[in-house]
Amino acid sequence: MTNYVGRFIPNYSTITEPLRRLTKQDSKWEWTSEQQESFDKLKNELVADRVMSYFDPNKETMLIVDASPVGLAGLLTQNGKIIAYASRSLTDVETRYSQTEKEALAIVWAIEHFHLYLYGQSFTLVSDHQPLETIFNSPKAKTPARIERWRLRLQGYNFKVQYKPGKVNAADYLSRHPTPNTSIACKHSQLAEEYVRYLTDNAVPKAMTLNEIADSTQKDKDLQTVITALKSNRWDKYESNTLDTFSRLRYELTVVPVNDMEIILHDNRIVIPKDLQMRVIDLAHEGHQGIVRTKQLLREKVYFPGIDKLVEQTCKSCIPCLASTPKNVFEPLQMSEIPNNVWENLSMDFCGPFPNGYYVMVIIDEYSRYPVIETLTSLTAKSVIPLLDKTFSIFGIPKELKTDNGPPFNSGEFRNFADNMGFKHRKITPLWPRANAESERFMRTIGKAIRAAQTEHRSWRQEIHTFLRNYRATPHSTTNVSPAELLFGRKINTKMPNISTNDQADSEVRKEDHKNKSKMKLYFEKKHSVKVPNFTVGDTVLVKQEKKDKLSTPYNPQPLTIKNKKGSMITATNEQQKDITRNSSHFKKVGKSKLMTDEEIEEIIDDDIIPNTPLRRSSREKQTPKHLDDYVR
Repeated sequence: MTNYVGRFIPNYSTITEPLRRLTKQDSKWEWTSEQQESFDKLKNELVADRVMSYFDPNKETMLIVDASPVGLAGLLTQNGKIIAYASRSLTDVETRYSQTEKEALAIVWAIEHFHLYLYGQSFTLVSDHQPLETIFNSPKAKTPARIERWRLRLQGYNFKVQYKPGKVNAADYLSRHPTPNTSIACKHSQLAEEYVRYLTDNAVPKAMTLNEIADSTQKDKDLQTVITALKSNRWDKYESNTLDTFSRLRYELTVVPVNDMEIILHDNRIVIPKDLQMRVIDLAHEGHQGIVRTKQLLREKVYFPGIDKLVEQTCKSCIPCLASTPKNVFEPLQMSEIPNNVWENLSMDFCGPFPNGYYVMVIIDEYSRYPVIETLTSLTAKSVIPLLDKTFSIFGIPKELKTDNGPPFNSGEFRNFADNMGFKHRKITPLWPRANAESERFMRTIGKAIRAAQTEHRSWRQEIHTFLRNYRATPHSTTNVSPAELLFGRKINTKMPNISTNDQADSEVRKEDHKNKSKMKLYFEKKHSVKVPNFTVGDTVLVKQEKKDKLSTPYNPQPLTIKNKKGSMITATNEQQKDITRNSSHFKKVGKSKLMTDEEIEEIIDDDIIPNTPLRRSSREKQTPKHLDDYVR
């Protein structure tokens, strides 16, 4: 303290020599009259007019502050000379503050104590606690609740906090030997405590009392260690994953007394002990809000390490939530290979009903994309089989016929027809028309032609033939060759003039088919949320159900167990041993809820230690090749 003003004290080295003699390593401690005389002279010099001066508003002002376990101190100086000394002892409540809060309290008290000299002008404030330099100089700094309140109290002052090591802090002596009985208990001095109490009372979750949290905190060994480390400002002697997290956040934590017990605040949120974490998440999830909104609600009031992951696990294992939420993630497209030859693999479907009760039966060759259309009035096996027999007599019997699971195709009569004809009947996954995409997509095209004919007041049954004539002669968008040319090996004549050629390049067809299907796959996966399904036999799942009314959930809340998996077709069974077969996108996996271990908390620590950050949503990064040819190769 005297070194700070030593250049203003005449014969300073001579006066301090008896004292400096005692600081030598090999010197024996002896306090004699010589040392006492030196000590008294220094005390007198500290208040002499050579060291102290009058305040000058035109000079640069510096306020030096310090806090010890027992008191606060401040020195008002100008050009190295002391304007005024000030110190006071800490109250019982203040002695329980963390060291960071004590140092911040020294700043608040010293500035308000020297209000007459500091208000209305800029000044420099010197502290030996480095975190305060960031806290008070950065408006965006995250601070404990008490310090946040104190920063609001100092908004009327213009100052900059500067850090200097404690060994050169001139106010250190005064903070350790404060003037006793100088702390004044008034309404203004209790504002910070009232603010902390207000935050504590309002941050308690509903259906959970503050006493419960305090009692559980007292039983939580990790949180008790954190409280001890906060008060002593000693974190290096504790080793734990949880403590490591709180150590990084120590400048944002506040200890609050509650009925002879204590709890911890992180900013303005209560730190929840481990045995209450699942309960507070369940309280926040009442009403079954989604993951994001549940996190937002929790972050308004509470905090604990690993809060995000535990919320996600809870929500993903909540069956009412899973059953009531539509699934918008699709698995990657599985593009079918082009058949080896024409009229080997056929797709079939029905469209309608149309006026007068007619239906349209569509058969498409998957190699040439050649469509065959027949009209009928009944969707029974007896109506369908004669039309199929007629078509096969013209074009030949295929090797495979792909259909949906409609009534005509589930009868024994149709099964016998397929056996007699010698073709394989393959039924797609129920309620998944994309598996029969060739004929399903053609339904949209033929539907437009029929509606256009109705608009022009023409016979739609007659106009279908006009449509088919042009459609079969037009190059297909996937193969770039007309369906008729691929099926018959020649171009058919239309009303348009043309020159007949017999050029058919099979390799070019395959190349174009693969190229355009790859392009379609890229477009689909870029436009939709694509995710490779991770279902395995034995998983518990929910299945999508038909929407019957406004209260219907997208998924049936009755859990199923996966029995069989073949590609994207999954068969699941319920408790009544009833099998359900659907595409994998019709299922949603039921997660398993569990408390996190310390190792799991450690894995997510780096993502969770910074509070109130914008919520991050994981999304699959999609990259499109620069050149489609590279992708094809």
